[in-house]
Amino acid sequence: APPLPYASKRDWRTIEKEMEQELEKDKPEGEEALNKLFQDIYGKATPETRRAMNKSFQTSGGTVLSTNWDEVGKTDYEEERQAPAGMVWQDWEGKRLKQKDSD
Repeated sequence: APPLPYASKRDWRTIEKEMEQELEKDKPEGEEALNKLFQDIYGKATPETRRAMNKSFQTSGGTVLSTNWDEVGKTDYEEERQAPAGMVWQDWEGKRLKQKDSD
């Protein structure tokens, strides 16, 4: 075994491995879990799926997140914007923007 660069008798490599395993077991909760899910999806996605996610989220004002580029490429989210229930789309001056009628 190579000489250890410290005088302690503890096996710090084993302790470090145990700590990493413990951190992997910790499951995120709530919003943190949701963000991790989206990061995992985006991180493992194809360039086409990433493009779909970016366009759908940005052009919809954060109300749509799609991974289907065939759908996203054809949809004009700015033309078909849909505000969440009980809300309306407005610009910075407070002028109402065109939005799709709720059903």
